[in-house]
Amino acid sequence: MIEAASKQTLLAAGVIALASVVATPAHAESPPLVWKSATQSPRPAAPDAKQAPLLALCGGSDAALTEVAARSAHRQLDGSSLLGADELAFNLRAAGDPHVWPRAWSIAGTALDDEDIAKRVKAWIAPWNTLGTRRCGISRTKGADGMTVVAAVAIDALADLAPLPTTARVGQWITLDGTMLVPTSEAKVVLLGPRGAPKTVVASLAGSKIHSTFSVDQPGAWMVQVLATVATGPRPVLEAMVFAGAAPPSSFVAVAAPGESAAKGAKDDDQGMFQMINAARVAEQLEPLVRDAALDKLARAHSEEMLRVRMVGHDVGGGDPAARIKAAGIKAHVAGENVASAGTLENAHRALWASPSHRGNLLLDKFTHVGVAVVRAPDGMVWVTEMFKG
Repeated sequence: MIEAASKQTLLAAGVIALASVVATPAHAESPPLVWKSATQSPRPAAPDAKQAPLLALCGGSDAALTEVAARSAHRQLDGSSLLGADELAFNLRAAGDPHVWPRAWSIAGTALDDEDIAKRVKAWIAPWNTLGTRRCGISRTKGADGMTVVAAVAIDALADLAPLPTTARVGQWITLDGTMLVPTSEAKVVLLGPRGAPKTVVASLAGSKIHSTFSVDQPGAWMVQVLATVATGPRPVLEAMVFAGAAPPSSFVAVAAPGESAAKGAKDDDQGMFQMINAARVAEQLEPLVRDAALDKLARAHSEEMLRVRMVGHDVGGGDPAARIKAAGIKAHVAGENVASAGTLENAHRALWASPSHRGNLLLDKFTHVGVAVVRAPDGMVWVTEMFKG
């Protein structure tokens, strides 16, 4: 009997196209983040007339995405490093947006041509297989030295969220109400508190409406994730942060995931991911997993298929994990899968660790074996599949 423990995630892909090579000033400190009082969507925005042609290519205008795009553009103009995948998601949460898997793009130069920018935006969007409704934010800013930066942030909205408070009292009960925008067969809510393992709380799905209530019973930061089963299998569709008895942080601080450094010195990408998985488990006082050649083979076929269709999912044409395992004749009492796409191995591992549902797979004590496959695309992105069984 195979228990359904399938999860998935996608890291943001940031693309920079430099229109000209220019010197950048010293790094400037970003202004403090001011968190919205609630996470909710959509946040409709009247598009800037100057950006309307680009938005027509990119997606429907959204105020939260525009805010993050503006922050990204000003940051690049100031000479600071671009928003990394985890910081991009963090900024979206601060702006009150609950959607996952954001993608970012920017171009900088002193003589940008609108027609060329539009062509580049089209090229950025072209490989994107949209599931749900694509929304976008675009910002253009110009410095005193004539440097112009155009930045875009876009998401696929598979669900929308009624206002969920950003801060709460310790022990306060929170109500979550969401609306699915795509056909859905199942939905659950997973919480990751300040301490301990992720936990699934009771949630209902009536038609397109998701409802759940839960308590934030420890002080600190809570990640709230809605996991829904859609056309490509189970995947996160909404995320929000709730700070119990604490103020939200005014700046982002990158925190490495347990095991992240374990990939150094690995003979190949697959071994690097495997070493990170086991290092994370050992850090949490769990037994390491055994590498399984049959699961490796299944994982590789799936990573190659995800790259081919340019979509992260558990079923991208070859069947869901349970069907693929059964077809391969692999016996398992319990099985699960994590899938991701990211700029680096370490970023993929960090994103999986940061997601409540995926961390649940990484740390499930019932798992004894794992198969791992990493496929690198020509653009350098890695497409990762981790298949677990016990």
